[in-house]
Formats: sequence, C-alpha cells, structure tokens
Amino acid sequence: MIKIAGPLSAATVIALTGCTYNNGTPKQPATGAVIGGVTGAAIGNVIGDDTRSTIIGGAIGAAVRGAIGANIAQQERELNQQLAGTGAIITNTGSQLRVILPEGVTFPTGSSTVASSFLPALREVARSLNAHPNSTVRVVGHTDNVGSAAYNQQLSQDRALAVARILIRDGVSASRINYSGRGYNEPITTNVTAVGRAQNRRVEIVTTPTR
Repeated sequence: MIKIAGPLSAATVIALTGCTYNNGTPKQPATGAVIGGVTGAAIGNVIGDDTRSTIIGGAIGAAVRGAIGANIAQQERELNQQLAGTGAIITNTGSQLRVILPEGVTFPTGSSTVASSFLPALREVARSLNAHPNSTVRVVGHTDNVGSAAYNQQLSQDRALAVARILIRDGVSASRINYSGRGYNEPITTNVTAVGRAQNRRVEIVTTPTR
C-alpha cells in the first residue's frame, strides 16, 4: 500500500480548497488536475525516492487528469445545449458525467418502451458519446418503492436495456456500454411524497473517461 507523506497530504488539502468558487461549487477541470497531481506524485515516489521523481510524476498525473476534467466539462457544455428543454439533467462530478432521464419524459408509467418524443434527445446523447469516444458508459435504471422489489428490479433493468439498445442503434459501440437495474435501492430523494417518487423513477447514463 502506498502511503502519502504528511506534507503531501497537507498540500492536497490546500490545493483542493483552491478548487472551488466562492459559493463552494467545484471547479471541475481544476479538481481533476489536483487529483491527478497527487496521484502522479505518489507514482513518482514509487519509481524514485528523490524530489525530481515526485515532481515529474505529479506533473504527468496533473496533465492527464486536467485533460480528462477539461474534456468532461466540454462534453457537459455541449449536452446542456443539445438537451435543453428535453427534461434531461446533466451532472458533472469531476470524474464522471451523468445524464439523468426522468421517467416523466422518457417512459410511459409502468412501461419500458421509450417514448417516441424522447428519441431525438437520446440521438443527441449518442452523438455526444461518439464525439467523445474515450469513455465507458453505464446505463442504470431506478424506480420508486411502489410495488414489489422483484417488479421494480425487473422494470428498472428493462428500462436500462431499452435505453442502451437505442444508444447502440444510434451508433455507440456496444463494447462501451453495460446496463443494470437497481430497482428502488438507490433513491436520490424521499419516496414519501409523489414529487420525490417521480424524481426517483429515472434512468442514468453514466460516462466515465478512460483517458
């Protein structure tokens, strides 16, 4: 196990503090660069004990992660423009890009057939994935807690598969995509209210850069 020395850990805290705007919102590309820099520095310590190795490793890691963060931010901007008004929600975590498709705009209630009105939006998602090919894609279905666990598990899986098939049909390589259903196991808000249940019924397209 690689142990990061105390001074480096302190530098990490200081650097991460500088990667937020005044309102606390993360500066995503910068955050990626910091994480990459720390990882690279750790690699540098493994391949050599001197300060020069640490600096070189940190620079390499920062460059790689910085490029990944910038690419995610660019794809986020593009998708926000392409999917404006569709009801899809784009979330950039700094290391992944999530396209959240609420049930209300994607599927009829209780159905795993994608609404024809939403097919153009999925076509834009596929176009974006093809324009940014260096990533893997997870399509994950989620439900609320109404009904049995078995029913919701199957529905969430069927919906994820339906979206994955459309992305593949629209040109995304099947080798990049996997899908799964999580049923009601991963709510993003309460299931007590109708509004909360509606938010929990969703499919997420999660893109993770590979380089």
